[in-house]
Amino acid sequence: MVRTFRALLMFWTIFASYGVHWLAAKVFGGKRIASRWDGVHRANARRLVDGFMRLRGVFIKVGQVLSVIGTFLPRAYGEALEKLQDQVPAQPFHEIEERLREALGDDPLSRFAEFDREPLAAASLAQVHRAVTKDGQAVAVKVLYPGIETLIRRDLGVLRSIMPIVRRLFPITRFERVLDQLAAMLSRETDYANERKNMARLREIFAGRDDVIVPTIVGELTGGGVLTMTFEEGTKITDFVRLKEQGIDTESVAKLLTECYFAMLLEHQVFHADPHPGNFLVRPGPKLVILDYGAVEEVTPELADGMRMVVLGAITRSDDQVLAGLERMGFVAEGGDRELLARVGRDYLKMLASVNITDFAQLDRETVEKLTVNGYQQVKGQLRDIMKSVEYPDGYFYVERTLVLLFGLVGQLAPKQGLPGLILPYASLAFAKGLAAQRPAEAAP
Repeated sequence: MVRTFRALLMFWTIFASYGVHWLAAKVFGGKRIASRWDGVHRANARRLVDGFMRLRGVFIKVGQVLSVIGTFLPRAYGEALEKLQDQVPAQPFHEIEERLREALGDDPLSRFAEFDREPLAAASLAQVHRAVTKDGQAVAVKVLYPGIETLIRRDLGVLRSIMPIVRRLFPITRFERVLDQLAAMLSRETDYANERKNMARLREIFAGRDDVIVPTIVGELTGGGVLTMTFEEGTKITDFVRLKEQGIDTESVAKLLTECYFAMLLEHQVFHADPHPGNFLVRPGPKLVILDYGAVEEVTPELADGMRMVVLGAITRSDDQVLAGLERMGFVAEGGDRELLARVGRDYLKMLASVNITDFAQLDRETVEKLTVNGYQQVKGQLRDIMKSVEYPDGYFYVERTLVLLFGLVGQLAPKQGLPGLILPYASLAFAKGLAAQRPAEAAP
């Protein structure tokens, strides 16, 4: 209850801060108060991030998601929330040991020859420890935080309680879908039986390749909220100094990563939904080691078809094809103004085509503002109507978050080409395969 009270107090303090300044603008005039809004946004963004760090668990996960897809928030929030991607404090080992006892017995450490009490990595829901089995095999032990399931239920209740305020601030049709999909994702990420299935599925997808490594589960040391797997060596994918020392070409790594994701998304309609740099290691070759399979999601046929249409539209520079793809994905709300969306979409696509990006790893502020602020200026005055016409498709929450993270990661690895440049060859090949598959059916009497 204390945790719930603290969370509600944090949110309502932020809401009250905006309410006070809104009233001040009404009383003293918007122009006199306008200069203070940036400071208000920064103060509230710090308040939100500090609160999420203290509350941990679900709120850190929410902050991580918002840092990626929260483009509707003021810029100060995006900058502040980025801290939550890496700065997640570990839990004390005596708390983690409780979960180990639940899964492996009263003396869990006796099941191992060695067990490092200091974690290799800590995340919002679990942390990972290095250990050695009795037969000398190095393993990584992923331990779910004790009591996290109960905290998830309570924290989601807090978030649902503030949804009426959020709906008034951001009138997007069925905004609650984002929260529903977050809840579903958290449920799957805390189900280690599901993670084992995910690992088996991706191992099958990449079975014919020796340049993609999926860890192997150690079944006798796995159970409940503990997942033990082979310890995989490699260099973190963004450790560019070490990669260079090992003679590993980062553009080749980017091509391999892009190829893997394109195959997962459009060929197998399933994908690793958390392409955070901490989830990839690289070996000479290059070879890609994929870690953390809690967030592996399926792509609906509608999303897969729509994405193919969007990519085809990008290849052929067809605005109509891109918009048709977005409609196939389910972005047009029932009763929404399709013509308004089409008109604004075409204008925005023309603006994007005029932007020349030469370094995807160093997008300067002027370019970012052209992509965001100028886009907003184009729709200002129509924004409420547009938001009412937009639906949030089932499953797109995961796709959007994945593509944004992947865009940033590939941009660092291959700054001259970025994800758009690397994906086109694979897209063209897939499109050609699709045409070839259609021809026999079309030729049939």
